[in-house]
Amino acid sequence: MGVQLSTASFYDSNARRLSSMSARAQTLQTEIATGKRITTPSQDPAVAQQLAELARKDSDAAAYGANMTLAGSLLTQADGVLGQIATQLQRARELTTQAATGTQNSETRKIIGTELESIVGAIAGLANTRNVRGQPLFGTPDGTPAVVQNPGGGFTYAPINVSEVPIADGQSVQATESAARIFTQADGTDTLKMLSDLAAALKDNATDGSAANAALDKISAATDQVSLVQASIGARSARVELQQSLATTANTDRGDLRSKLEDTDVTSAVIELQQLMTALSATQASFTKLSGLSLFDYLR
Repeated sequence: MGVQLSTASFYDSNARRLSSMSARAQTLQTEIATGKRITTPSQDPAVAQQLAELARKDSDAAAYGANMTLAGSLLTQADGVLGQIATQLQRARELTTQAATGTQNSETRKIIGTELESIVGAIAGLANTRNVRGQPLFGTPDGTPAVVQNPGGGFTYAPINVSEVPIADGQSVQATESAARIFTQADGTDTLKMLSDLAAALKDNATDGSAANAALDKISAATDQVSLVQASIGARSARVELQQSLATTANTDRGDLRSKLEDTDVTSAVIELQQLMTALSATQASFTKLSGLSLFDYLR
């Protein structure tokens, strides 16, 4: 009975050992082939949990990255359009300065008024520029134009509550501006209406430069307002660029950590597999030899 138990124990012990070594060899072969040390959560639950958290952060980072790309594009476009508007206002000031001088007459002032009228149209057109998504850059997402010139005079600006774009956990940025802020001066003056009224006054046989003189300060204030909005957009662009840089660093750090957690050290794995296969071969040979011996051979 004792010999039977010992023989059964011998077989069971060696079978378990061979099975364990074979399983480890198979695991090493999979790790080498896939390059991943962790292929199922059960292999290391703690590491698997960390990898799941890294995957969640990667997903968030991808969404924030897309938002930052969009916000950066919108802000860059807005900055460029505002620069063009500022150029138009500068030309309007030059023309108004000319109209204010005593060397002009009603005919030349009428010509200046016509050009100012054209500038008003150009500025309104710039304000109605569409963004990369085909929506009004300074208007509403539903397609309502940012600026509409009323038939009876004056302008209507699209009512817009500029939404903010999330760019990181707990952080967002306003990616555009409203036309109302661009063209409404600190004292409430409507820039486009002011220029339109000036153009009309100059075209109406203006015999002196009083209307032009009265408008010079307002044109300067209009330019200052555009510059203020442009500076705000520039600051937001810089903030987006900084966040993009931080995100790139964070993405790299997560990638490095993920690699340390799940990637196979191929060199070490190959060495271990070679050693294991040598030991497995020797164990199998030894087990085969010993299991072939009869009880008489043991007793002899």
